[in-house]
Amino acid sequence: MSYIINLLEALIVSYGLVELCNIDKKKIFFILNTIITFGISNIFDCIDQNFMPLSVVYVILWCILIVIFNRKNIIYNFLFIVFIDLLCGLCAFLPILTLYKYSRIIAGLMAKIIQLIMTYEFIRFKRKYDYFEDKYWLTIIVVLLLGEIIIVSQMEQVIENGYLLSCILISIFIIIIMGISLYFFRLIEESNLEKERITKLYEKQKYQDLTYTFMKSAKDELDRFEHRMIYKIRNVKLEIEKHDYDEAIKLIENYRDEIHRINRTVYTGNGVFDTSMMLKLKELEYDVTPCFTISSREFYNNVQFMNLVLELLDAIHVKSLSLIIKEEKNICIVQCVGKDLSLCFDEMKHIFDKKIDFVYKYQMQENDSIDLFTLKIRMEDE
Repeated sequence: MSYIINLLEALIVSYGLVELCNIDKKKIFFILNTIITFGISNIFDCIDQNFMPLSVVYVILWCILIVIFNRKNIIYNFLFIVFIDLLCGLCAFLPILTLYKYSRIIAGLMAKIIQLIMTYEFIRFKRKYDYFEDKYWLTIIVVLLLGEIIIVSQMEQVIENGYLLSCILISIFIIIIMGISLYFFRLIEESNLEKERITKLYEKQKYQDLTYTFMKSAKDELDRFEHRMIYKIRNVKLEIEKHDYDEAIKLIENYRDEIHRINRTVYTGNGVFDTSMMLKLKELEYDVTPCFTISSREFYNNVQFMNLVLELLDAIHVKSLSLIIKEEKNICIVQCVGKDLSLCFDEMKHIFDKKIDFVYKYQMQENDSIDLFTLKIRMEDE
């Protein structure tokens, strides 16, 4: 029967290591680790060394296997290995204290059931909050490891010296502390979700305010444009009546250029981006021809991306500019094309010295006829 218990332990341990250590070749690792763990536990059963020596051998062998199958995050994987090893011993203490004197087999099976439940619940916790920052996960594992070490040491004293109330109370207290720690990190997650919700509401309100500002500005400009149109048409009519066709043509061309400057509508399906760009294009002192061939996705409404593009336009000094924003697979390409394109490098340094969450690179190409500034940004998969 001990072989069945050892096999159950090997299966549970392999399951825990596969899920916690992010193994690439999961099936191969699971089978190999199960065989090795099962064999080692049987060998140590034969020589009657099932406590500290077995734990040390387990940790060493599991570390070697993990490094072979996954060489990333070695420190975190080592902490998870120690956690799984301590969990094996911790789950065995309660059945040993209560059921071992009645039935060794029942105590062993109960220990494995408790181990499976605790392993499964911790894996669920890790999957749910896997995106926690590394410092949070390091704190969680260290707290759990310290708690397990203290509980194991207290339980060993109970086994050696009988039921000591102080040891039992300390163990209960440590378990409560461990539970409170996990609950604390759950509160952190809820706080982050609330912060994200408030941020989205703020961005939505900001977009609504920008839209209202743009509509009001567009209405005022259309009113002014209508009055100017009536005035200019009258002037063109007067010049034609005077047979001064050159002056009439000149007025028409000036009027056409003015219409071109006003027609700066941007529509890509990204609401905040479109509104921000339209307002910015109206503010710039130089003429900009926008050419945007991008899809509708959250990346373009990202505050950091929009600020990067808007500040880039402020750092450019040129008479006229073609602004191109396009996509190539998962790369957003922003290009500024113009003759005698001048960049304020102090402003550029200030822009790119800021903390930006996405990966980017940029370059400037200059020649006699036209200059090209290219910014490439990696977009996260959605």
